[in-house]
Amino acid sequence: MWNRTGLPAVFPLQVKSPPGADYYLVLSSEESGDEALAAYFKGGAFFKVLVPPGRFVLHFASGSGWQGERRLFGPETRVFKLPDVLEFAIRGAGIKGGHKITLTRSGANLQAAVKEQYICQVASLDGPVPEPRPLQETGHLFRLGGDRHERWDLHLRWRLGLRAPEAGTAEQLWQRRRFVLGSPLLPRRRVIRHDPVTRQAETRFRSYSVRSLFCG
Repeated sequence: MWNRTGLPAVFPLQVKSPPGADYYLVLSSEESGDEALAAYFKGGAFFKVLVPPGRFVLHFASGSGWQGERRLFGPETRVFKLPDVLEFAIRGAGIKGGHKITLTRSGANLQAAVKEQYICQVASLDGPVPEPRPLQETGHLFRLGGDRHERWDLHLRWRLGLRAPEAGTAEQLWQRRRFVLGSPLLPRRRVIRHDPVTRQAETRFRSYSVRSLFCG
């Protein structure tokens, strides 16, 4: 119904209740006694709400025929205060600690069983995708992708005979351009390698995703 703390509501509070009545729930600060959050739910129906961080005392009012926050359910309103103070806080890395309350009716009175409930946050990277370097049309013969270190590595491997440039590729055009401009390359040295080095396609991670799930 409202959150008066000004803090984000991120911690889970679930209440399982018997049918036959509606319920009004108020969380009050243990330290100041100020009302922090209020919620309304129907008995027997699934109910879960996110609450702000803190230590709270929980007050329940039950009945039928809601008459507003001042009169609640009228003269037949039944009230119940949870005996234990509940803390809603971060537990460990990426775990939001809350509570699950099970209300049962014993005659005209309510009883509560409390257990902890957690929301775990899991971050995962999206799959890597290749980052191609297309040949760009410019005023020169061509433009080779990569920085100067990558281009020098390409040239050095060609000189040492680790891998011959393929016809029609940017690497072959680059080598040809060096001769055309009057800067011939040094003769390549013959080397013997049993495991030729192949250049892997560069990859990058586009983004990451965060999933929240109940883990206890």
